[in-house]
Amino acid sequence: MNLADAMGFQISASSAQKNSLCRVKPMILQEINQETKKIVSSPVFQMKRDEEEVYCRKMVVRLFVERQRWEKWDSAANTTQRTVMAANLKSDLKDSLGTFNLNRGGFVEDFNALSEDRKQFIRSIKSCKVMMGMTTLIEPFYEGGEPATGFNEETPFIMDVKNRDSKKNIQHSVEKLMRKSLTPAEHTITLTGEAKDMPNGKYIVIHSSLGDLIGFADGDNDILKDCVEYVQRSNEYILNKWDEANVENLSSEDAKIINSIVDVQEVD
Repeated sequence: MNLADAMGFQISASSAQKNSLCRVKPMILQEINQETKKIVSSPVFQMKRDEEEVYCRKMVVRLFVERQRWEKWDSAANTTQRTVMAANLKSDLKDSLGTFNLNRGGFVEDFNALSEDRKQFIRSIKSCKVMMGMTTLIEPFYEGGEPATGFNEETPFIMDVKNRDSKKNIQHSVEKLMRKSLTPAEHTITLTGEAKDMPNGKYIVIHSSLGDLIGFADGDNDILKDCVEYVQRSNEYILNKWDEANVENLSSEDAKIINSIVDVQEVD
């Protein structure tokens, strides 16, 4: 297994412990245009670091770890239900409901043959790419426009990427690097946002372009360890929820059989 495989990056076919990773959220920010004095919808990246919230319109990243999962908003429980994170979504993934893939099922040969209720249910379950690494915020600012200070250095980050175009754009940059036998931790990638219309408002599409080759930096091993530990802790939480939901339904022998099937890892 090479370094890119260990990090979870692939070329496509067509939390109890404190973590150093700062949460980054692509979002639409309502702000006042200083020239027109009108309210505009701006695509930005929001970073939360301790008690601070800052924004930027461009960020430069080095990606260390990428994982994927299924997730769905559960209005009855007022929470997001999730599967464990994995390198891809090709297998049955245990979830916080005690099922697999949030009951989404596997590949559907004829989607149009399904009932409308089933179609809507499948559509409600979204794929999510979780990206972790280091980022430098370009011209960060606080809400209201005041320049933010103390964000000049690279910062460990984690970001969920959910819409198809954003995932496709970032994947395109990652594949370019991998074809050059480079990992996304050795080369910067520049991310910007574009506001797009949808029926009930706007959403952000992330655009991606290659930056500079900089190699590995001191401390990268520690950040990679933090990223891997985050995945392990998050998955442990989901697995505990799965066990809680199934402990009364499975005999000990059944549980051993299920675990032996799900925990098998793909061998190259």
